[in-house]
Amino acid sequence: MRNIRLIPLIVLLLSFTQLSAQALRLSGKVVDEENGSPVVGASIVVTETKKGVRTDVEGRFFINIEQGKNYTLTVSSIGYASKAINEISQDNIKSGTLGDILLKRSNNQLQAVVVTSSARKETAASLYLAQKNSSSISDGISSEIIKRSPDKSTGEVLKRVSGASVQDNKFVVIRGLNERYNVALLNNSILPSTEPDKKAFSFDIIPSSLIDNLVIYKSPLPDLPGDFSGGAIKITTKDYPAKPISELSVSIGFNSLTTFKNFYNSYPKGSLDWLGFFDDSRLMPGSYYRHRGASFINLPNDQKNAITKQFPNTFGTEAAYQSLPNFGFSYTGGNTKILKENKKLGYIYAISYNEGRRVSDRVRTDYQTQADQDYTYQYNTNNYDVRNNLSALLNVTYAYGRSKISLKNLFNNDFVKTAGIREGVNKLNFDPFYIKSNNSEATGNGIVNSSLEGTHSLNSGWTVDWNGSFGYTYRWQPDQRILAFRSPEGIKDNYYLSLSNENSPEIRNAGRVYSYLQEYIYGANVNVTKQFRWLGQTQKLKMGSANYYRDRNVEVDALGYAGFTTNVKINETKETTFNNIFSPENIEKYNLTVANIGTNSTDYNAHALLNAGYIMLDNKFSDRVKLTWGARVENYSQKLIALNKADVNVSNLDVLPSFLFTFALNNKSNLRLAASEAVNRPEFRELASYSVYDYDNNLSITGNPNLVRSKNTNADLRYEWFPSAGDIVSISAFYKYFDKPIEQTNQGNDVLSYANANNAYIYGTELELRKKLDFFGSSILDHFTFYANAAYIRGSVKFSTMTVNSPLQGQSPYLVNGGITYSTKNDDFVVNALYNRIGPRLRFRAVSDAGKNIFEKPRDVIDLQLTKKFYGSKLEIKLTVSDLLAQANQWYYKFESGTSNTGYNPSTDKIIYAYKYGTTSTLAIRYNFGR
Repeated sequence: MRNIRLIPLIVLLLSFTQLSAQALRLSGKVVDEENGSPVVGASIVVTETKKGVRTDVEGRFFINIEQGKNYTLTVSSIGYASKAINEISQDNIKSGTLGDILLKRSNNQLQAVVVTSSARKETAASLYLAQKNSSSISDGISSEIIKRSPDKSTGEVLKRVSGASVQDNKFVVIRGLNERYNVALLNNSILPSTEPDKKAFSFDIIPSSLIDNLVIYKSPLPDLPGDFSGGAIKITTKDYPAKPISELSVSIGFNSLTTFKNFYNSYPKGSLDWLGFFDDSRLMPGSYYRHRGASFINLPNDQKNAITKQFPNTFGTEAAYQSLPNFGFSYTGGNTKILKENKKLGYIYAISYNEGRRVSDRVRTDYQTQADQDYTYQYNTNNYDVRNNLSALLNVTYAYGRSKISLKNLFNNDFVKTAGIREGVNKLNFDPFYIKSNNSEATGNGIVNSSLEGTHSLNSGWTVDWNGSFGYTYRWQPDQRILAFRSPEGIKDNYYLSLSNENSPEIRNAGRVYSYLQEYIYGANVNVTKQFRWLGQTQKLKMGSANYYRDRNVEVDALGYAGFTTNVKINETKETTFNNIFSPENIEKYNLTVANIGTNSTDYNAHALLNAGYIMLDNKFSDRVKLTWGARVENYSQKLIALNKADVNVSNLDVLPSFLFTFALNNKSNLRLAASEAVNRPEFRELASYSVYDYDNNLSITGNPNLVRSKNTNADLRYEWFPSAGDIVSISAFYKYFDKPIEQTNQGNDVLSYANANNAYIYGTELELRKKLDFFGSSILDHFTFYANAAYIRGSVKFSTMTVNSPLQGQSPYLVNGGITYSTKNDDFVVNALYNRIGPRLRFRAVSDAGKNIFEKPRDVIDLQLTKKFYGSKLEIKLTVSDLLAQANQWYYKFESGTSNTGYNPSTDKIIYAYKYGTTSTLAIRYNFGR
């Protein structure tokens, strides 16, 4: 019934889109062959009809041609040799996008020579040019390659980029470094984190069909943010659809552990849960909120007892219907209107909704020493998640004369309702016991990002671009409930609830947590570029300023049920089960109250201000030698004000120089050498000194207000060879030195925190290969493309008490990505197989005798995709099988703290955590109502 509610919305969206057309709209971009810069104001003329247009500030153009005919375009601009592009027809350019047209500079501005090329040759040449002439150590994917792939989201696209691995189809690991060393940009604006407790962006919320290009920069440059050492992921979404867009996609998913299997729901059932939003059913009672915090305990006992009765009795779970397949739909629409005087208005919008369930099996075990033959505790947990996601995107772009202004908006809301059912045994103390517990929670994560940006081409080679942005992220987790019963060992059916007195309530026994986080980020950037000629080459001077302000507010109220003066023991009976133990009658009978847990509660406001300026010069000394160099200055101040805690004030002024030397060995290969400095700053959550209990992992995570920013030095050496358009062979070596890197540490007793190491260094190599197999001369192999990339990393980290020969926390010693694609000539049938393996990753580092190093065991991940198109590509059917092997995710203790061998050794190491998500198969059907 819920999905039926969406049908009127789909019909309404379809009614706004033009579904018929009389002509083929052709789009393209004219660029300088020497450096890839756009040629503004170039003339585009259809030879047969004499109709013409001029390129805009980005070198783009749109022109209409009749269907069923062949045409030739003549492209010209002062200072360049003219070019004629023939073989232009609907058959050759089905997408309506010609790609980049390359113009070569002419020594004689009046030279009348016309260079002739075909549409297919020109598209291939433009792809080659973008790779070869890049002024950065980077890897990327263009919209042309994305269109040929079956990838649905940006997270899937990123799997194809060298040196990048993607976890859960959304979080990016670059060169083995974890998320904290990456930065994400969307349309030149820094994206706020989608995760409240770490610096990370969920890339699965951006549809791949909206991407114009995606680039991962692996070496910092002055015009990029200064706070990354892993990678800067820059996503540019489309401004102008090449043709009217009206695409509807519907998907259905099957999971091996979930679909048609038993399922359990948690309480309550919010009226807006199906849409992914909260109603009032999970709010804290107003009578408690008015006395929240430490003041509540000072109220009279009868008043505290009365207020406790007002909390809803929503513990426990209920059996639900067996799980149906997951469901999702998305709609994308857009068009470009050609206006008078070569003006144009482009718009593109998308909306998607997904609903489904996921069951995961988890086993959490712990050991005291390496010699232990038996565990100290073992908990088996089944998590039952109901997941709803709603996302939307709207881009509007207006181009006039030599200027362009765009408004780009992104919204995503992710809602997960969880029921966790646990059983196990605890042997840690002298009084071992069985345990059974429930965790019930609902979490809403969201992001809103909006940016207004402009580009203006001025006289004498000057270009100005600017943007102002607003970002908003939130995480609501109202009323997480944890309840645990225990039974003496050997008497498994004699369960009871043990409650402390109100001065020492325990969240792991009987607790509720109300958590609210929201963050605003305001950004403003301006860049000025000047192109000029020197030494017979085009030079580029660029300078600018980047600024943002972040403002975060957090409220966390952790409450535990307790007795007023003494401990309380409540035996499990029909009247005191998980589902009714905290009824008003039982609260009265056992004289109970809720009490604030100070270590797990907080109230803080935090803000940060960044002001940055930079200057850089792209010097080309000859056709073979280029030097990109400059410096960035960043002034960053950070303040955190928490209730009843000392204020945290952090301020740093950093000068971050960088250079990149490129030497073209020949027309198809480059040698690049780069050096740079960057920083890595603590996040607000890492500085906030309160504790969060992680039920799934049975860990507590606490902040450290004494963290300081890390400064990093990077060096890269890279050889790259471009055999043909779209193909690449590269090998890189890199070295990174970190002063005071921030590590997440294992403090022992299931407590994690954060600490600055003294210093660390890593070094490694990276290899990438992307090659069509047409060189074998086989008609079958002509349809295959093979790609692979691998990285090998070593390192050492020094703390005040020890030096460890291992990479940084969160880093892997190696990673491997590979894949092979089969596609027919017109891409009507595509088969894609992907392989990924990440080496043993250090999840949490031990810095004291109480803790142990915790590693993540490698696992092999294989994904398969089959895509078939019908009716001239209007209908597309895609089958995706994700995580075909479905190997368990496993963590293990590495008891040998000084060893450089981080791999799992079954004779000495202990598996402490394992969980499975199963294999997911998704069938998606997409229909294009446009032409």
